[in-house]
Amino acid sequence: MQFYEKDSTLIIEGDFEAVSTGLNGGRARVKDLFNKQVPRTFNPPDPGKFVEEAALELGIREPYFGLLTAVNMEYLQVIEDDYLTVFVTAGVSNGSEFRIEKVEKVEKVEKIGTINIILISKEKLSETGLLGAIITATEAKGLALLEKGYTFLGTNTDAVIVAYEKDSEKNSECEEGLEIPYAGSSTDFGKKITKAVMKGVKAGLELRGE
Repeated sequence: MQFYEKDSTLIIEGDFEAVSTGLNGGRARVKDLFNKQVPRTFNPPDPGKFVEEAALELGIREPYFGLLTAVNMEYLQVIEDDYLTVFVTAGVSNGSEFRIEKVEKVEKVEKIGTINIILISKEKLSETGLLGAIITATEAKGLALLEKGYTFLGTNTDAVIVAYEKDSEKNSECEEGLEIPYAGSSTDFGKKITKAVMKGVKAGLELRGE
């Protein structure tokens, strides 16, 4: 895996098995992952098409997964913990906040900002591990926001990508069939996710003064 910034975009290159909750997401074996900065006023008629066009402009060809954010890449957080690398762009001040006063009363507003999280494992993940990591990362993001004093658990445009490197040295050294089976918050993998995501979200927001 290698990553770099180009045209206000984080680009991660490699050979990944990945799942994405972002635009044009799903599950696929992909060669590139990216997180592209867009204007705060971003509102294209077809966001999915915009992602496709952005990929072409960046020289990225299918298969790939892409995310969009209004957060400047100078606030990108990269956290590494053994076999896990987490990339976070976090913003919550893009418009008014929505507040959860009671479970039955949720006030929603438009354009709150975006928190994008990309998790890359050098170790192979099971199907359950891939999908479960999305839940654990989302829980960690919500906890980070609560600890920062916010009264919401995310924004209406947040997205998560979870991937493992199929060609990593660590992965190739594993015994055949060996994989991380689960990603719940009590597992070693889950604890790494929680720690890294909370650190990345808090640091990203603090740099932006949020």
